[in-house]
Amino acid sequence: MKRFIAFTMASAMLTSTASLGSLPSTRDQAVVDAIPISAEITPTAINAKEPTKDALESAIKAIKAKVTIPKEYSEFDYYFYHTVSYDEYQWSLTWRNPNSSSFIEVVADQDNHIIHYRKYDYSEDRNSIPKYLKKELLGTAEQFLKKIAPEVALKSTYKDATYEGIYSGNYIYHFERKENGIDFPDNTVRIGVNSVTGDVELASIEWLYDAKVPSSKGTITKEEATKLIKDNMSMKLVYRSNYNRIFIDDGGKQKKEAYLVYEPTENYIAIDTKTGEVYLSRVEWQDENSRAEDQKTDGKESSADMAVGASNMLTEEEVKKLEELKNLISKEDAIKKVTSNKYLYLDKNLEVRSATLNKSYYNNEDSYVWNISLNDPRAIDYEKETDHYRAYASAQVDAKTGKIVSFYSSMNNYYDEASGKWNEVKIKYDKEQAREVLEKFLKAENSNRFNKSKLASESNDFVAYYKNDVPVYAGYRYNYNRINEGIEYPYNSIYGSVDGISGKIYSYGYYWDEDIVFESPKGVISAEKAMDHYLSKDGYGLKYEINTVNTNHSRLVGGYQPSYTSQNQIRLVYRPDVSPAFISPFTGEQLNYNGEVYKGAKPYVYKDVSETAENREILLLADMNIGFEGDYFYPEKDITIGEINSLLSGVGYGRQVNITNDDQKLITKEELAMNLIRELGLEKVANLSRIFQTGYADEHAINEKYLGAVALSKGLGIMEAEAGNMFNPKENVSRGEAVHYILKFLEVRREGVYW
Repeated sequence: MKRFIAFTMASAMLTSTASLGSLPSTRDQAVVDAIPISAEITPTAINAKEPTKDALESAIKAIKAKVTIPKEYSEFDYYFYHTVSYDEYQWSLTWRNPNSSSFIEVVADQDNHIIHYRKYDYSEDRNSIPKYLKKELLGTAEQFLKKIAPEVALKSTYKDATYEGIYSGNYIYHFERKENGIDFPDNTVRIGVNSVTGDVELASIEWLYDAKVPSSKGTITKEEATKLIKDNMSMKLVYRSNYNRIFIDDGGKQKKEAYLVYEPTENYIAIDTKTGEVYLSRVEWQDENSRAEDQKTDGKESSADMAVGASNMLTEEEVKKLEELKNLISKEDAIKKVTSNKYLYLDKNLEVRSATLNKSYYNNEDSYVWNISLNDPRAIDYEKETDHYRAYASAQVDAKTGKIVSFYSSMNNYYDEASGKWNEVKIKYDKEQAREVLEKFLKAENSNRFNKSKLASESNDFVAYYKNDVPVYAGYRYNYNRINEGIEYPYNSIYGSVDGISGKIYSYGYYWDEDIVFESPKGVISAEKAMDHYLSKDGYGLKYEINTVNTNHSRLVGGYQPSYTSQNQIRLVYRPDVSPAFISPFTGEQLNYNGEVYKGAKPYVYKDVSETAENREILLLADMNIGFEGDYFYPEKDITIGEINSLLSGVGYGRQVNITNDDQKLITKEELAMNLIRELGLEKVANLSRIFQTGYADEHAINEKYLGAVALSKGLGIMEAEAGNMFNPKENVSRGEAVHYILKFLEVRREGVYW
């Protein structure tokens, strides 16, 4: 059984859902003539784990039968990839045009199924405002999929399309696999068609070809699955933050808002429709005797020292800081706070390397900290095979209170380099005993925050040694989340790790906002009601999914063998794919990641905008994911400054137009010209108004402060003359006119060259 392939080369991978439709393409289909949808592909690759001449030849011929390679793409190269964990390999084949640096890249598996396709033609003007609507290029995407993967096209359903952005110019068409009329969201296709040229530039296929698809008939009903989900998962009331939601309190200080949401306690849950088994993971680990192994890893936080500058000249502010210094602890005292702390793990060979004092930007605190660095100064003799480990540690100490802010110490394992074997060592502290050590330290160093926290998770941390190729953990990691009125706020937490051999702490730190205002939990609905709301949202239903089974082969002997192999299985489940997974604890509505009511990624469709040539620019802008909320566009209605700002903020250039006027104010043509020129960064040039002439018949009516901007907008092709060579500078701009000017503006901004 072959693995589920998701190729991840740096320049090209695409991952998402996709699908098929029936609208014809307006493009010339000579390049993408379709193989009949009923055609079958017979794998022609020669199975081998080495890059053989026959296997490469087979891959080249198979790909060229599906993909047109123009003769000018005469340079050819390849890349072979194989991982021992899977009994498979991949070819990456690249054809280049030596005269233009254009290329075609195709990645295929060992059965010559195309996994990834990318074409880039540097001779084409592909990065521009779209010329085609999404619906006009859907047929091109479908035909290309039928040609390169007819067996995939046969079972793919068109889902939706997105616009990738003006610099790429691609519409990405998403397709998703269906089996027995049931969604299979783990198998997807993405086809990228350029909105300017109409050419296919990208294709990505994630498909499990030869695994057996279970029958669609199950014994578990959706109602029974719902009960099992409720029995094994609950909704948890927690605080979340949107750091854009900042306000000023009565004292003039900035505050951040923490809002309440219900979220599921499990990141994943599914119910087997055949057996009713509850799955909390889609990855299994087992050894040769089918013993289940859970392997978890956690990252370690680390902190970097921050340098501080100084000046030889003392200002009033600098003198003030000097006075503050009188109240700070000395370097020696700060070092002693760390080296004499009985709870901390410090290797006997460690010596203080440096101690620096600087302003703390960590945890949003207005204070100073001592940054202390320790290391083992002994030189390493690399000619010897043993004793290459040298310990190091670092700590931050609050320079005012003397409390330890963070600490980290390296930990050595127990591998004997001389014998090539692992030494066993006694683990003296279990998780509970180690946690008691950590909590004694927290009460001493951080009692105020610790008293407002609760244990959120604990896990194994660093590996001391291996026994029969199974890791033996000697470190435990704990995470305590902040709580308010008994409700967790996971954005703020304290963490710590304890060595189970020595009973000492080797990692500690926290992140804590002092400027948070918590929403009151008064009036929240019950967790049971929140669960009902959660399971009523789009995404919960019957699905096929992939389960990966990894088998440990550590006991194999006789030559080199992989440590594990992986296989994929397809199973039929009821699964809640509800995203975002946040439920309002007051209304039951689905919330997005900013804490606002989730409206879904709906395309802009207007009842008053028909598909006519007159409305094409509005439709193109909508296909670029830019528009107005609601069912109506009102093309003839005068546009406000706020609405212009809203349209331009959707372009994705990183900032909005710099408008200081009231958002509800209507905008005139000369004002819009100035704002667009300002957004291009040409405001200083535009302000040299006396050097400009517009050539408009009504130039005298243009406000002098806008004259340069109007002239530039004309010269750049953003705004043009109306009948009678008139500009009509005082006229308000309609919504329909605004779309025209915005598209022209985007074209100029994309090019980035104004002279």
